[in-house]
Amino acid sequence: MRQLVVTVVLIICVLVVVPAMAGDTYISTASIFELGVSARTIGLGGAFIGLANDEAAIFYNPAGLPSLSETKISSLYVRPFGAYSYAAVGVSEHGWGGYLLVLDSDTLEERDLYGRVTGSFRYMSSGLLFGFGKRIEGNLSCGLQVKGYRLLSPTNASGLSVSPSILYRQGALTSGIIWRNALSIGTYYADGHTEPWIRDIAVGLSYKHKDTTYCIDFTENLITRGEIACVRMGCEYTGLNPFVFRAGTNRDWSSLGFSFHWESLQLDFAYLLHYALADSYMISLGYQATGLLITELSKVGQWLGSIVRQAN
Repeated sequence: MRQLVVTVVLIICVLVVVPAMAGDTYISTASIFELGVSARTIGLGGAFIGLANDEAAIFYNPAGLPSLSETKISSLYVRPFGAYSYAAVGVSEHGWGGYLLVLDSDTLEERDLYGRVTGSFRYMSSGLLFGFGKRIEGNLSCGLQVKGYRLLSPTNASGLSVSPSILYRQGALTSGIIWRNALSIGTYYADGHTEPWIRDIAVGLSYKHKDTTYCIDFTENLITRGEIACVRMGCEYTGLNPFVFRAGTNRDWSSLGFSFHWESLQLDFAYLLHYALADSYMISLGYQATGLLITELSKVGQWLGSIVRQAN
């Protein structure tokens, strides 16, 4: 009964709060935080708020971080449509984690009203993302996400926001909610202009039946203009170890993906079938460390030290 009440309350929050945000329909400069951090979550159609069972919980719902037990180092690099580069590097442990995001365009031509080239510019921005989670009681966890934004070119800007979240697990069903950018100082530009962070409440549910997990998110896509509600759905099948297969969909694209596990390494692949753009794909790599982060960094330092000593 308690599980049903929590689920109903989460859905009601979305139905009540999201329509009230219809005025926030401009494109956010900090949309780098909507690009994702792993091919696994993209392969699920971006539905991960109610699952949140790996390092991507930092990005989608940090309340899932207390369920992690080992150190995980992950990386992602994509170049969609050959138009820009996007990279994400993250590390996570039990209860906390962080990501560094970098978005860089190629040199872009600047044209006048008649289409004549008048110059060139480059767009480059970065984001720093931290997540913290704590288990309150057996099935309930809370989380806090801190996002720092920095625009490096063609002008300078910076911003900061904080997003609280919760996750409730009960048997095969898990429900999560995150109030994105609940507190923020806005984005401040070098010319004195300021831009607010778009606030929205997003809800996710996941259900596991034998080897298959189903996910659904009700969320607002921050880079959308003119539309509000967005439903993201995905499913994942784990019955063919060491392979995992998944599929997902949302209003912008559908996806197919798989993962391959080999000892401590994990490779994730997702193929995106865009509705309005050319198809694209994404690959991410992960490394499951056997000890705490400080232990792994110590190993790396010892290895580098041995190389230096041999060189001398």
